Amino acid sequence: MQPTILIIDFGSQYTQLIARRVRELNVYCEIHPCTNMPAISANVKGVILSGSPFSVHQKDAPKPNLSHIIGNLPILAVCYGAQLLAQTNGGVVERSKIREYGRAAIKTISKDAVLFKGVKPASQVWMSHGDTITKLPKGFEICASTTDVAVAAYQNTEKNIYAVQFHPEVTHSTDGNKMLLNFIKNVC
Repeated sequence: MQPTILIIDFGSQYTQLIARRVRELNVYCEIHPCTNMPAISANVKGVILSGSPFSVHQKDAPKPNLSHIIGNLPILAVCYGAQLLAQTNGGVVERSKIREYGRAAIKTISKDAVLFKGVKPASQVWMSHGDTITKLPKGFEICASTTDVAVAAYQNTEKNIYAVQFHPEVTHSTDGNKMLLNFIKNVC
């Protein structure tokens, strides 16, 4: 059984692109819809939660039970996935005053940010969201910020949770592949 990364799809237009980037790193991955969570086998080494066209505030937004994954496998949460994990663990996600869409530059990076190993401040990332994380859950820490987004990335190393508000899978995120590789090789 080959090592596998599971991608949980929340309906993002970029889910297939996440899979492509993971496969370009010579790692096998599978996409599963969030409405049909897979059983976790021994070959699964990590999970990526995709973005979504939903807001976590919507009544019909997907909110699967992730308790069998949290604390058991490394998680990389992207955009909606990051907001979902923050909200379901006691953080606060609020509607942004303006929808943030387009290029942004990383302003600060925490020294112990595993995802950002080898990534310099001012690295360009691609934002696409209408909600923003305004308060992290207890035990979580900010590991990167932009000028407009205080929580551009966060982590909880004890639970092996890493999350980004932006989309590392798109080419506009200039060090996105490096971040995905850091998650797969250095975390998983």
